Formats: sequence, structure tokens, C-alpha cells
Amino acid sequence: MHVLMMRAPRVLFQSQPEKDRCYYFFGNRIPPFAVVQAYMTNSELSLEIEAPELLTAPPEAQADGVADAATEAPIASEPAKERKPRPTDQWEPLRAKMRQKDTVQARVVKWQKNGLEMEIVDPVVEGQPALKAFMSNDHIDHDPNRNIANYFGKTLPVKITNVRVKHGTAAPEISLSHRAVLDEEARTAGHEAIKKLNVGDIVDVKVKNFDHSNVRVDLGFGIDAVILLRDLSWKHVDQPYEILKRGETVKAKILSLDRGRREVRLGIRQLSADPEIALYEEYASGQTHIAKVVSTDHFGAMLELPNSLAAFLPISEIAWQRVGAVSDVVSIGEEFEVRLMSVDAKERRITASKKQLVEDPMRLIENTFRRGTDHNGTIKEINRGGLVIALAHGAEGFVPRGEVTNDPAPMRLEDAFKVGKPIEGLRVIEFERKGRPDSDAKPRITLSLSAAERETERSALKDYRATSKASRYSLSDSLAALRDKLAEQERQA
Repeated sequence: MHVLMMRAPRVLFQSQPEKDRCYYFFGNRIPPFAVVQAYMTNSELSLEIEAPELLTAPPEAQADGVADAATEAPIASEPAKERKPRPTDQWEPLRAKMRQKDTVQARVVKWQKNGLEMEIVDPVVEGQPALKAFMSNDHIDHDPNRNIANYFGKTLPVKITNVRVKHGTAAPEISLSHRAVLDEEARTAGHEAIKKLNVGDIVDVKVKNFDHSNVRVDLGFGIDAVILLRDLSWKHVDQPYEILKRGETVKAKILSLDRGRREVRLGIRQLSADPEIALYEEYASGQTHIAKVVSTDHFGAMLELPNSLAAFLPISEIAWQRVGAVSDVVSIGEEFEVRLMSVDAKERRITASKKQLVEDPMRLIENTFRRGTDHNGTIKEINRGGLVIALAHGAEGFVPRGEVTNDPAPMRLEDAFKVGKPIEGLRVIEFERKGRPDSDAKPRITLSLSAAERETERSALKDYRATSKASRYSLSDSLAALRDKLAEQERQA
């Protein structure tokens, strides 16, 4: 039995504890002849190595550090193995050129369907005077319609884009790009050229490509610019191909310029005056014209004016009353008179109104039935509360029961008044407009039949007092005379 004290190694497994010890397996190198148990008692870690009695530890075990604790030193770790030096990569100069993005010279040797076979002329790798390489069609230049015969036998400046060494091959696969050199030259030239551009300059540009919203053009020197769809023409354009073609050279005006980001926005329609400006000058706010309905939507109707310009009729300007749907009050092809509310030639916007040609009925009613004015009407309804009167301009008034007569005696309204009969001497004693100013709610008009009668009595009494100051009659005589006068007026009525 050999008992050896050693430093605690990495724990691989922990068994269930038994009384005062726990068994562990460690990641140490164990001789193949030994059976090892590791356990911990209190704070002391020990290893027990059990071997057969007739078997002694071989010299290899001694070398591995397994010995008697009384005569031998603790187990020593194996010496670290020396790392073999990495073989020198002869293609490292190529990779260095690729990382540094250096330019090398290469000659076109042969044409293939998908590119050009090249031969690097510069002595990049020692002992390799001419390295075979390949340049795909996408990396030749920017022209997709190039004549490849123009490159035969020429030596081009290129950049190394990839170096791939396959196992079992003598030479690597090298990818080159002449387009990368052209891009670098264009960027350098573009930084200088964009400094000379200014907003408002007219330049020649070449159409590169376009989509449904804008056009990409080439300003030269590696500067790309954009022309928005609305800047192509003063007329409405659905697609750019209606005006431009790929590869076409056109003149454009610089509208905005960002030298830091190298962003340029151009416009073609800005080269000429807007032909519609003169048409907008024919109109002014407040004019009335006959317009034709072209289309309708939820917000209003589009109108066509006599000179073919478009005007917008908002739903709120169709009628004074609330309009639920535009199609309910106007129809496509209908013609009617409108008043122009605003004319903006810069924004190409004309706003029209139909309701401004007629007076606001609510305002007309408010101005007509002012408090204290007298009116005539027709009895529309008789109820327990009083009389409902139909007035002019479509208004309705109400005469409460207490305002029908000054007589305190009970009175049955159905006996004194009939529905449909005209009634005179109605005085407005209250006018209240309900809801918002733009709402359709009718105002509440309160009328009185007795108010005019009371006013007549007060006026008669005032006149009588003015003419009877020097009279010998008493107050009772005056009241009796006034009563007789009123009775005579009632008989005449």
C-alpha cells in the first residue's frame, strides 16, 4: 500500500458520502498496473494506490513519479513537449498584398466564358516569376456590355481579392479584380470633383438604372446621383421609363448637395419653367366659375376648371348642413358654380367652395328672429304646453301656454286655435342656438302672443298719463277709461 500526499487536482466525479469520507476520481495520469482510490478525511486529501503483492512497480512507474512516500519525492508532472515550428508559407507575400489592398500588374492571357485568365507580372513571390490567376466578368469593369476583345494581351492594374491553397496542388487559386482599382480611382477623383459642384449647376449625367420611385444617374468621377420621380417632368409621370432610357445621357440641374456623404439630388423639370404657372395666374380668390366633378372620395370632390386645372372641393364646403357622404350630394360629371377660396400656384393647389354662394340658413334665421321682433306664422301643432309655430326660412317657434293670453281664466287651446291657421302678433322673447355653429341643430325660438298686448297696454297707459296730468279725473276714472279703450280695440279686432 502506498499512501501519497499531493496537491488537490481537478475533480471528475464525486460518489455518495460514507460516514466521514467522500470518494473522488481525479484527472491525474495513473499507471496502468495500479488501482487508485482518492478520499478526503477532514481537510486532508490522500490517494491510496493498491497493487498485487508479487507485482512491483516497473521502471516506467518510477519515471512517472509513483514511489514509496518514505524514500521517493512526490509525483512529478511530465515535461512540456516542444512545439514544432510552423513551416514557412511561401504564399504569404500574396496574402500580405491582399490584406494591404496593394495594386499589382497582371496580363490577360486567355478569355473564358465566365472571365479572364490572368498572369501576374510583378514578382510577388520569390521563385515564382509568373503566377496564374483568374478575374471573373463582374470584376473586369462597370460596363455590362463591354467588348471583351479590347482586353486581350493587355496588362492591367489589379487587386488580389482571394488566395486559396488546395491540398495537393502546387499553386494556389488567385482571384483578381480590375474593377476594384477603377473604384478606388473614381473615389479619389470624386472627392476632388464634388468640391467643384454647386447647387444650381447644370450637368450632363448618364442614366444607370431606375425603379418606380427614382432614377440613378452617373455624374462621373464615381459620383452617383438620384432624380426623384416628381422631378422628371412637370406633367404627371407614373414610371421613369416613360421619359428616360438606360444608358441615355441627359442634362439635369443640381437641387441639393451633401459633400460629406457624396449625395447629390438632381432635377430635369427644373430646367424649364412650369407651363401651368400662367394658367394659375388666371384665377384669384373670390372668383366664381362653373366646375365639373371629376372624382369623389371621403374627403371631398376633385373639380375641373374651365382651363383644365384641377380644384378641390372639401366635404365641409359642399353645403351648410352636415354631409354624410360626398357621393350623396354630388355626382361625377355634374357641373355647378363654385367660389374659389384659395389659389396657390407654387403648391399647385386650388380650393373651391359651393356653400359660400348661398347664405348660411342658420345665420339668416339668427339675424331675422332677433329678440323683441314681431313676426307672423302658421300654427303647426297644438299640445299641452302651448303652440308650435312654423315661421319663415324653415324655422320653428314655440308659444308657451302662459304667453298665449293675459287673461288668468283657464282656456282650452284647441277651442281658440286651429292647426294650419295663420297667426299674427308673435313677439320673440328668447332665441337660443343649440349645438356647435356648424351643426344642423335648429335654434330654439320662444314666442309670445301676450307680450304685444302687454306692450300695447303699457303704451296706452303712458300716453294717457301724459295727456291727463291737468285733468280733474281720479285714478279710478283713468283706469275705467283705459278699460273701455281696450274693450273697444278688442271689438274692432
